[in-house]
Amino acid sequence: MKNRFLKIIKRILITALILLVFVFISNEIVYRTSIPENFAESNWNGKWNSSEYALVSGKVLTTIPENNNAEFKSETLIYYNLWSLYKPGQNKIVELSGNFSKSDVDGNNFGQKRRQNESSESNRRFFKAKMSIGKGQFIEYDGMKDDDGIEISGDYDSSFPKDKGTFELNKK
Repeated sequence: MKNRFLKIIKRILITALILLVFVFISNEIVYRTSIPENFAESNWNGKWNSSEYALVSGKVLTTIPENNNAEFKSETLIYYNLWSLYKPGQNKIVELSGNFSKSDVDGNNFGQKRRQNESSESNRRFFKAKMSIGKGQFIEYDGMKDDDGIEISGDYDSSFPKDKGTFELNKK
């Protein structure tokens, strides 16, 4: 009887693992096949995760200009993962506007935050962006670009629905 129970548990675990792999592969296929042609030249991609709502997450695809000293506007693709409880497997195209600066929201600059061994000529920049998705939803992003200029990570705050979460963008 004990061996039979262990065989059943083993089969359930293997089936669950196969199903999980299938869902992840399906999500990637749906995402890649749903990218519009005008996003083929996008230079940043990444992911976002809600901290407020379980199982709400997705991917981001956008173009951010190389000139870090100017305000920018860019068409951005927001994708909701298949397992998201909100808009599963759907895309939303919005306009992202943002900038990079040497100081954060509170006016602190890198010279004030510098560690002992850290160079005063750091390449890090604070990233601020916002987008309006429509129907009253407004999202603000606050993050930091790393010294190498290949990753931006931080937090977002959304209104209607009220949500907070994290994001990470990587240069392609």
